[in-house]
Amino acid sequence: MMMHEFEALRRVLRDYSGAELKENTIAIVDAKLAPVLKAFRLLSIGDLTAALMRPGNDCLRQCVAEAVAVNESYFFRNRECFSYLSDVLLPRLMERRAHTRRIRIWCAACSTGQEPYSLAMLLADMSAALDGWTVEILATDFSQAALRKARDGLYTQFEVQRGLPAAKLIEYFEKPDGAWQIKPEIRRRVVFREHNLLEDCAGFGRFDVILCRNVMIYFDAALRATVLKRLAGRLEPDGYLILGAAETTTGFSRDFVRVPDNPSGVFCLDPGAAHTGEGPGPWAGRKEPMAQLRSVELDRATVDRLEAKARARGLTLAALLAEFAEAGPHAGPSNGLKRG
Repeated sequence: MMMHEFEALRRVLRDYSGAELKENTIAIVDAKLAPVLKAFRLLSIGDLTAALMRPGNDCLRQCVAEAVAVNESYFFRNRECFSYLSDVLLPRLMERRAHTRRIRIWCAACSTGQEPYSLAMLLADMSAALDGWTVEILATDFSQAALRKARDGLYTQFEVQRGLPAAKLIEYFEKPDGAWQIKPEIRRRVVFREHNLLEDCAGFGRFDVILCRNVMIYFDAALRATVLKRLAGRLEPDGYLILGAAETTTGFSRDFVRVPDNPSGVFCLDPGAAHTGEGPGPWAGRKEPMAQLRSVELDRATVDRLEAKARARGLTLAALLAEFAEAGPHAGPSNGLKRG
């Protein structure tokens, strides 16, 4: 693949799926596109890039985007996250939703379905506590091929060995024709829909929990900010956003703050920022992340420096101070803060 051909592919994929191809992936991308060339009877990558530039070739663009997409997923990925969901977040939401007895969860960029099915199994384990409740799981992805596999719920021996406890394999899977299939009662808990994170999602309504894990690492900073703004608009005021363990909203969104008592990757809407919708704030009845700073004294020059630092990182001043509070007492001198 020539460099100008790779650059053309990068532009098409950035516009279509948001994915940013790295130069060190040229050989991998070349190999992944071989089946696409064969399916569309194209002789070379040059022919492919030329076809992609023509109007009305959305089907080809979809196939190329799906071919090079990273569909890395496995059951109960980051087990600490699922434990926090079952032990902390869901019981907390059940207290807050006792009047409606309804919880909505969105798995964005769900790939081949392991994440939403992990959630469905977790909810099945909690069936006694959730008796009489409606818990909806919406799972979306832009890849039609990934969604077909997810809806079928069929997985290889290798796939079920990645993260899935043996007890859950026995309880929630069947084995027709040599493959492992999620049982119908678990599959029925999940609704799969095609959706691209680059597109509007207002029609989905609001959610109590949104999982968007390990996908925005492939986006540039501007697109991350755009997607996080959309997700903020779909989250209930006291809901939770769950990203990958190594991901953060810091520097990309002023809408979110990290939940203090969580494993990495769990965020809620910033109580100091303006949000639409009514309902109790995410810190109602609990110690607020800013509580540690109530006796902080700031001179005017320090305030100006902190506001400039917050703007440079795309944060509100409240979010920056919340980070300082979480960092502990040793963070004070470097930020120019004096504790009273």
